[in-house]
Amino acid sequence: KQWYQRRVRGLREGQVVTNCTKLFMDRVYKECKMPLARHATCVDLSTRKFHYCRATQVEFDKCMLEKFGIARDFTWYQDKQPNEMQTWGEGFREWASDFVNAMKP
Repeated sequence: KQWYQRRVRGLREGQVVTNCTKLFMDRVYKECKMPLARHATCVDLSTRKFHYCRATQVEFDKCMLEKFGIARDFTWYQDKQPNEMQTWGEGFREWASDFVNAMKP
């Protein structure tokens, strides 16, 4: 009986999360439709080679920042805050430089 109750509670929580995500994505689609479409199309056509799509990613990130106040974090390097319009190449070069310096004896 406890197993069943946990499962039902988990399903209810999952429905809440799914509903919240759908509402959020509907809003993103409404507010940032073209930047999202351009970025998704670029990623799709470049066979998931994300470095080809930095320009469309910056455009989408800028829209998300302006409309929602959400800035994309560089999750691969948590202790640095990138500039709003920093490209992947700049961020990676900075990270690589810091990494090399940290690995020096």
